[in-house]
Amino acid sequence: MTLSVEHPSLLYRLAGAFLPLRARGMLLDGTAHPPPTFGARARRVPLPAPSVDLHEAQLALFVSRLGQLLGADDERSRQRLERDVLELAVPLQAGGLFEVMRIAHPPLAAMVSDHLAGQV
Repeated sequence: MTLSVEHPSLLYRLAGAFLPLRARGMLLDGTAHPPPTFGARARRVPLPAPSVDLHEAQLALFVSRLGQLLGADDERSRQRLERDVLELAVPLQAGGLFEVMRIAHPPLAAMVSDHLAGQV
């Protein structure tokens, strides 16, 4: 297949260059080239960590601990997870989380609401 255009654009020229490679089974979709290095002192600069809001981290930990609490097997880990959940519930309530969301598991919801009622 050949491309014949009176004034070929860059796209046509690239397609024309790609077709013979494609016919020979060569593909141009390999991995990207590594960044160039300049001298022996060149090194990769680490990307900054994504910023995570403290409230987002507390919410993620709270939800994680609730899930772990539901699956806890032994009494010792259950008590530790309950303590973590109740400690995390206080700042989340101050942030207004429980005004817009609720815990669907009735025993856990009662445990958290009783704890928060005693904090007032």
